[in-house]
Amino acid sequence: MNKYQKALRTLKNEYDAFYFENKYGEGTHPEEFKIIAELKGEYVTDAIGWIKNCYDCYYRYELDENSAFAYLEKIAEKMGEEERKEE
Repeated sequence: MNKYQKALRTLKNEYDAFYFENKYGEGTHPEEFKIIAELKGEYVTDAIGWIKNCYDCYYRYELDENSAFAYLEKIAEKMGEEERKEE
């Protein structure tokens, strides 16, 4: 599991956009968001925005293959493979 996948897993299991600190404060999980912001893809910014503003980890089991997480996980896997090839 690469750093992108770890960050996404943490957000999927812990992040709640409706938590007071995330809605009105500086937010939780800044490191994870910083890591996934490195992902490159056409809809990465939109997917991160949805997670940051709309996602509630209590509904993680209802996510399907068309979710923002599924999209980012595919990109994270590809980028992780590319990094391993470079090493």
